[in-house]
Amino acid sequence: MQNFEPAKITDYSSIENEEYLKPAQLAYIEKILLQMRHELIGVSLSAKNDLKETCFGGPDLYDVASAQTEIHVELEGMKRHRGQIVMIDKALARIYDGTYGYCEMTGERIGLKRLEIHPTATLCVEAQEMVERAERGMRYSQIPACRI
Repeated sequence: MQNFEPAKITDYSSIENEEYLKPAQLAYIEKILLQMRHELIGVSLSAKNDLKETCFGGPDLYDVASAQTEIHVELEGMKRHRGQIVMIDKALARIYDGTYGYCEMTGERIGLKRLEIHPTATLCVEAQEMVERAERGMRYSQIPACRI
């Protein structure tokens, strides 16, 4: 496995008037995504090794409950990491096929600042806000009305 160094803001500095997602910008984002992926895999492998070493203790119910809670927390973390790795892999695929950086809903540019902060973003800010408003509306519509 290659040795990756963390991407730093100083590795690339965008200029407001430069062409959107030119090769240097894509290489910078790719480096960030690969670093994120590498770190998530490392954390997952560490968690997997920790799970192998988890001991259920003895017949004490509190020890067993504590061990089960520990296992549950580790498994949830690994599940979350798997989801993040899938998102990173999809972002890398978009970089490679030339569709990276454009909103899946509107086709507009997502924006360099947003991509630097959230490199797996698939929606521009406006579309993301629209989705979040719709989700909030769905949650509120599912709450049963109080009857007096």
